[in-house]
Amino acid sequence: MIEIAHDADSNTALLGGQPLVFHCHFYNCALQEAIEAGLGEDAGDVQRAAAQEAVRLSLAELGGPGAEVLGRASALFRQLGFGTLDLAGVGPRGGLAYSPSSHYAMGWVATRGTRPTPACAFVEGFVAAAVIVAHGLTPERVRVREAECFACGAERCAFRVEVR
Repeated sequence: MIEIAHDADSNTALLGGQPLVFHCHFYNCALQEAIEAGLGEDAGDVQRAAAQEAVRLSLAELGGPGAEVLGRASALFRQLGFGTLDLAGVGPRGGLAYSPSSHYAMGWVATRGTRPTPACAFVEGFVAAAVIVAHGLTPERVRVREAECFACGAERCAFRVEVR
């Protein structure tokens, strides 16, 4: 378990010194739907960038060598209720990551049914952050896109990681 601290002065949960908020799938799907309705094609970019930055800052604060960071990222993903995340197939040059139980995809299906486009922009940003911190890369060098999504009818979510 990764320690989540509590700042009594601000009554805030902190992860690696960064504020942390927990939300259920109903809230996260409603938020995602509002972002997609308001931003259209740019919605995924905004969600990925926000997730990447928040997760990158927290993982960087927690420290550790590359493989340890990837293990910690998978554990954190699970601990925060986002499902399971397999980063074993990702190295400093990219690869594939998998989530057989993505909170975003499963939440979407549970509340809205299937969708024509992938649902896991947040997970893309989370995976990118883990790769960036684990391998000491700059954010602009890492691109993650969902290749398969449970919310689109796939058996699991799969994420293609490209390192430039």
